[in-house]
Formats: sequence, C-alpha cells, structure tokens
Amino acid sequence: MEARLSCVSLVSWKNWTMSPTVVQPPANPAGLAEFEIIVAQASPTPSIREAFASAVRALANGSAVRIEPVPQLLSTTQAADLLSISRTTMVKLLEDGKLPYERPNVHRLVRLDDVLAHKERRSAKRRAFLDQLTRESVADGSFFITADEADAALERAKKNS
Repeated sequence: MEARLSCVSLVSWKNWTMSPTVVQPPANPAGLAEFEIIVAQASPTPSIREAFASAVRALANGSAVRIEPVPQLLSTTQAADLLSISRTTMVKLLEDGKLPYERPNVHRLVRLDDVLAHKERRSAKRRAFLDQLTRESVADGSFFITADEADAALERAKKNS
C-alpha cells in the first residue's frame, strides 16, 4: 500500500516544544463532511477555517494529517523548510537583504510573518510570470509546442527577466 502524507501546519503562538500531532484518516470518512460544516461555522478566522478544512479534506481523501506548532521567530533552517529552499539559499536571501532578520547571538532569526509574506510575494511573482508567458505563447502561436521547445522558451524568458 502506498503511504501518503498531507501536511497542514497551524501556527501556534506559544509552546514550540509541543510535539507534532499526526492524525490517521478514519476507516469510514463519512462523518467528516459534517465535521467540515461545523468547522466552517465555528472557526474564528478565515485562515483557521481553511487550515481545518484542508485537514478534513486530506483525511477524507485517505491521507494522514500532521498538525504542529510553528514559532514566531524561526531559525534559518526552519524558515528554509517553510519556503522549500535550502538553508544556504535562505542565508543568501537574508544577506542580500531580501528578508529582514535578527541576530541576537551567533544565529540568525527570521520572523514568521516576514517568511510568509516573502512566500506570498514569490508566489505572486511566479503566477504573474506564468500568466505573461502564457499570454505571449498564445499571441505568437507557440502555445501548443513540444516540451523541448517549451524548455527553450522558458530559458529565453528567464534570461530576459
């Protein structure tokens, strides 16, 4: 049987030492639909509603869900993990001034809000780039091209941006 894991991290303002909670999907996921309605009505903020709704959908699809606290000040490794980049790349972002950081001792600490804002800006930039690439491809008639042609066009676009 294939092992699947969907991960949902809910931000916790305290208690970083708490262990992650991993929830296995129920044998009969029929009751999850009712739970999803309850969560949608009871959750205090849209982000909490979406986090729980995402967890319930993952469970309903047979995936396990991991819920863990995330600190407000992150190490470079933790910040890199949230951005799905290497620690080395994270340090380069910090040293290039792309993200603010604190250095209370020898270690750099990055605020969670800054990491999440950077992640959103990066996603928006990528979406805009792909939208532009699609518009240009449709305009010049190359929208339906081979994979090799698409790779070459992407490389040209990267060089020009």
